[in-house]
Amino acid sequence: MNIRTIDYESNNAGPQFVRSLHESGFAVLTNHPIPATLLDAIYAGWYQFFNSEDKHQYLYDPRDEDTNQPGFHPQYLSETAIGHSTKDIKEFFHLVPDGRIPTALRVDILAYRERVMRIGAGLFEWLQREMPREISAGLSQPLPAALSSTMSLLRILHYPPLTGREEPLAERAAPHEDINFLTILPVADQPGLQVKGFDGEWIDVASQQGDLIVNAGDMLREATDGYFPSTTHRVVNPPDATGNVSRLSIPFFLAPRLDFVLSARYTAGRYLRERLQLIGC
Repeated sequence: MNIRTIDYESNNAGPQFVRSLHESGFAVLTNHPIPATLLDAIYAGWYQFFNSEDKHQYLYDPRDEDTNQPGFHPQYLSETAIGHSTKDIKEFFHLVPDGRIPTALRVDILAYRERVMRIGAGLFEWLQREMPREISAGLSQPLPAALSSTMSLLRILHYPPLTGREEPLAERAAPHEDINFLTILPVADQPGLQVKGFDGEWIDVASQQGDLIVNAGDMLREATDGYFPSTTHRVVNPPDATGNVSRLSIPFFLAPRLDFVLSARYTAGRYLRERLQLIGC
């Protein structure tokens, strides 16, 4: 599997990005416009948040009808990947711009969200321009027009150190595919992300801290009749005691409007509801 590392500022970044996404479902972007200082500040602040009891003041309310399920999700509310029987070993915060956000963390995380949203809009332009004409002709409308800031979701993920009391076979993130169009993820400060090759072997994503990993989700696969694969990936548990530390990850799930027609079978809204039911959300 060939996951390409692409200079975001290069003249051929668009074609290389689309080629990598087609060949593997993944791409890595380097030399991008998100400052390392901003990422460092976000990691430091959210580590402190997850290691405090203040996080419970932001507990997600299951009665909230917001599809993005805003707020703090403790491990007992975590997801169970499709085909698995144990919940992932993680807790997370779903950030909605007009929702409750810890005051000390608000400025940096919203600045990050705005920057990644702009990058995502550019990636959608690359997809629309560089994908084969017969694929783009099958879309219900151009992808840039479908992108929704409201439905796109920023998740701040915390994988705590293992205690030895975890359920058998539980993983930090069991093998899964993302639901949305594209996911943008800065390389975490700890290793663990693996991608399942088309030969069935698991491989580490080769990248440097701060690079942006981008992967296609199920909605993009559905909308392009499989041209962009939604590749299975996971976050493995630390292999030994030296790596048994917290891991923070901040994926941004870029999503279309709920009324966007993915295919003859699905709108984005119908697809989302079906998947959320399957993973127990």
